[in-house]
Amino acid sequence: MDYIYLIGGIVLLLLSGNWLVKSGLAIAEYFRIPPFIVGVTVISLGTSAPELFVSLNAAISGSPDIAIGNIIGSNIANIGLVLAITAIVINIPVQKTTIKFDFPVLIIATALFTYFMFDLMISRTEGIIMLGLMLVYILLIVKFNRNKSDEPKKERRKGKNSPIKSLIIIVISCVGLLFGSNILVEGTCNIASSIGISERVISITVIAFGTSIPELATSVIAAFRKQIDISVGNIIGSNIFNILVISGITSTAVPLKVNQSTLDFDIFFLGGFVLLMGLFFIPFKIAEISRWKGLVFLLAYFTYYLVLFYH
Repeated sequence: MDYIYLIGGIVLLLLSGNWLVKSGLAIAEYFRIPPFIVGVTVISLGTSAPELFVSLNAAISGSPDIAIGNIIGSNIANIGLVLAITAIVINIPVQKTTIKFDFPVLIIATALFTYFMFDLMISRTEGIIMLGLMLVYILLIVKFNRNKSDEPKKERRKGKNSPIKSLIIIVISCVGLLFGSNILVEGTCNIASSIGISERVISITVIAFGTSIPELATSVIAAFRKQIDISVGNIIGSNIFNILVISGITSTAVPLKVNQSTLDFDIFFLGGFVLLMGLFFIPFKIAEISRWKGLVFLLAYFTYYLVLFYH
């Protein structure tokens, strides 16, 4: 029954997250909100909603290892799996703004996240600080991109995209996310206890992979369709969102106890993946994530799994 909870929870999270994204986009389109603002708010929130609900639910339920492990595991999966497979399908060019602005923010966020763990506790104050930094990041993005949108304003669409209908779907999606995260956390805790694997390991592998499926599916489909606008910047933005918003909201609601193994092992690999991605940006003027770089990421990802279970 616990495995049914595990699989059912992941499926429900995926479906609810997909509905949340579509309905959020419909509302944004109706009110003619600029695309870049939609990207850093609606899309980021929608694709990261499974991680948010799982981590928050786990923290409230007294399972901080799942809450933190899900954040770290999802970020590693975004780079080592999502970005890797997408790059194997098609070479991904890296925009200069991503290298000059978004990537440094990711490094700062990851470093700050690590620093807050040193006392084996992420407090409410530290959670509020991370949320504040995310707000600053969004405001800077809005400021830098305010005059870059040349897309003409579209007429408001009616019918199936009506804001009332979309709002109702958003509410239903949130309920689905809440219920899905409940049964996923319950099933995971029971499985971990029954087979002798820690909640930390389950969360950083199975749960992190499950909650990263929306990003993986979206990126791979876009790559097959030669839509390279699904870029490295999207992956970096998602990782920034996971650290600053998900850990920020979760630790603000419930201070998170940090497992020593997380500080000694998992966060080390997360930093390694981030630095490897930065190394692959060289040369900066014509930076791209090519197929061979994608293969290196994928190899590093599976190596991490092997070392994790051996450790």
